[in-house]
Amino acid sequence: MTVTWRGALSYALAVTMVSWLTGAAVDLVWQAAAGSPRAWASAWVQNPWNAAFVGAAVLTLTLTRRLTAPLPVWRVPLIDGSAYLAVLLVCAGLSSWAAGDEAPADSAFVSAIVALFTLQLPSAWLLSVWRARHLETVLTAAGTPSAPARTAGR
Repeated sequence: MTVTWRGALSYALAVTMVSWLTGAAVDLVWQAAAGSPRAWASAWVQNPWNAAFVGAAVLTLTLTRRLTAPLPVWRVPLIDGSAYLAVLLVCAGLSSWAAGDEAPADSAFVSAIVALFTLQLPSAWLLSVWRARHLETVLTAAGTPSAPARTAGR
């Protein structure tokens, strides 16, 4: 049994986009309360590394769900959450390195901490659990896929 490409892509889009938007919305509330919404726009909207993160996260989660065997629901956030965090760390580190930061690894981990406080990472984990229950899979027999079948709560 494997996850279909369409199922893996919809899973990755839901987890990545909703968690990223959650982080952006929580940070907007914080920045508005602090009186500096321009800092929010430069960090979330105008930063091209955010688009790179979203694209890389969608690609990574799609490939992870498609190429790994369907797992029990409790194991999906462990694997996909680690992949999501790894993409976040790499993109944040590359962004800091491109900006000339002397310690890009430190900045990457600070970005991960901010993602925890803005609820981006917790929402990705929760969405991963929720969407894992609704993955579309196909049965494979002797290497040939059959009709799609929905799985629920393995």
